[in-house]
Amino acid sequence: MNKEHSMACRASDVLATIVIEWENIQLAEANRCAMMLTKLMQQIDAYPADAAGRPTRFEVLLVFDEQKMTEEQVCKFCQQCIPNASHQAMLRHVPSPGLGYYEQKNLGAQEAQGSIVVFLDSDVIPEAGWLSKLLSSFDNPAVNVVCGNCFLATEDVVSKSLALAWFFPLRETSDVLVPQDSFFANNVAFRRDVALANPFMPLEGTSRGACRMLARRLTANGVGLFINTGARVSHPAPNGLWHLVARGATQGRDNLLFNRLLDRGSLSSSMARVFRLQTRAWRRILFQHRKVRLGILDVPAALAIASFFYLCYFAGDMLTRLAPAWAAQHVTVEG
Repeated sequence: MNKEHSMACRASDVLATIVIEWENIQLAEANRCAMMLTKLMQQIDAYPADAAGRPTRFEVLLVFDEQKMTEEQVCKFCQQCIPNASHQAMLRHVPSPGLGYYEQKNLGAQEAQGSIVVFLDSDVIPEAGWLSKLLSSFDNPAVNVVCGNCFLATEDVVSKSLALAWFFPLRETSDVLVPQDSFFANNVAFRRDVALANPFMPLEGTSRGACRMLARRLTANGVGLFINTGARVSHPAPNGLWHLVARGATQGRDNLLFNRLLDRGSLSSSMARVFRLQTRAWRRILFQHRKVRLGILDVPAALAIASFFYLCYFAGDMLTRLAPAWAAQHVTVEG
């Protein structure tokens, strides 16, 4: 379906717009993105018809930085993994020259025609029923924003270790809709007017974390923020050693910059933070390793991996203090 035809469709015809940033594909393996698109289209196909028996209409926006890739490359990728996409949803490619992760999401919300805007990342894989569970949450009028459960995929010792040590929660086994005070930007849906009134506002110099700031604003303003634990997606572990180092260091830098806003930017505060995070990681590895099928003989390796990750975290914090200009350029995660 061409762009002109899709743009002619009235917003009221579209239940939801799924906005997919095309940044994280640069870090994750391409086959994860292909699987994400395939799973998404399968769930769109399976979505129940409306009250009149008509197929529910969806729009999918792929927001990409044309300074890093061409529209032709994005189109070719989609044609290979979702060749029937034009019959399943209105698929549009939205150029975003020079825009970063959160700015791409904001642009997607502005371009969206659906009454609900869903933010899904290019490197997560939705589980069966993800879309219907996320969207059915809006049947409750108190829900203005709803996130799902994002957990780290556990495929080897490293990913199992980080599933216990990193900031993502473990995979939920429940299926409930309850109030929430935080969310990840890779698996969340907004009523469109709420998304437009509450854009992501990244703190200068940070790579991630604007979702934490937005959650604070939403909660302070009494906007109904919920989690549907049944709307689950898996996130990949860092892709190789250098990505793990970059993730750890960038998290340390980002957290320092955020905590400076709260007058918690002293060295002693940072040392206390890394101690708490390290202790939490060790405790989860020692007492919850069975939840991710980590064998008892792998526990020492997991403790070492967690320790290395938070050493990188502390290094990112210290580099931001000692060499702020260098850290601003080099301690970052692209995508």
